Amino acid sequence: MSSDIQVIDLKHMDYRQAFTIQEKIYQGCDEKRYPDTIIFQQNDPVITLGRSSDVTHLLKSVEQLQNLGIQVVVVDRGGDITYHGPGQLVISVLIHIRNYSMNVHQYLRNLEEAVIRTLDFYGIQGRRMEGKSGVWVGNEKIAATGIGVTHGITRHGIAINIDPDMKHFTYIVPCGISDGGVTSFKKLGVEIKDINEIKNLFIQEFNKIFNTAVVAPVWKEGDNSNEV
Repeated sequence: MSSDIQVIDLKHMDYRQAFTIQEKIYQGCDEKRYPDTIIFQQNDPVITLGRSSDVTHLLKSVEQLQNLGIQVVVVDRGGDITYHGPGQLVISVLIHIRNYSMNVHQYLRNLEEAVIRTLDFYGIQGRRMEGKSGVWVGNEKIAATGIGVTHGITRHGIAINIDPDMKHFTYIVPCGISDGGVTSFKKLGVEIKDINEIKNLFIQEFNKIFNTAVVAPVWKEGDNSNEV
């Protein structure tokens, strides 16, 4: 029997605002008021530092970055430093991981697999790289992962580079990896006219892998019943 999952599309939103919504939805999931959830978003330029971040991987000062219009935010996901911005699809997944008979390692691999299958639709051969997270094309990362698990519920997720400003990645050592580059659909010569197509393909592959079925959203924009 499949598990219910709601899909929330925040479209383009400030990272902090989107994170606040993620936390509200997480609370609803924890209290069993909301089903498991996939959240899509694109953010204003922001560099986030996860729990394992090395500040030396930030190659410009916070002031310099702010002058360039890029925020710097410390977050509670795993992993090192990463960048989010327009042209990148950020996918946060909130599921009760124990209900899926998998550990965190397998969950991450399955999340990556959903992206690999989505890329395949466009003729992009994504792969995993031994000892490194995310999805790679050759020696360049096209999708970065970073998650947290609280009370058995996953948070944060994976970010796919569609057509972001690639210069912004040069201001950091992405994910702390200095011996690999960063790529995108655009850099690989694949033009995406409608990002909703990628969202729909990801949901389709996610449902197959996790045995989930999309239901009408319970959370609605402006729902402040679970303020954080």
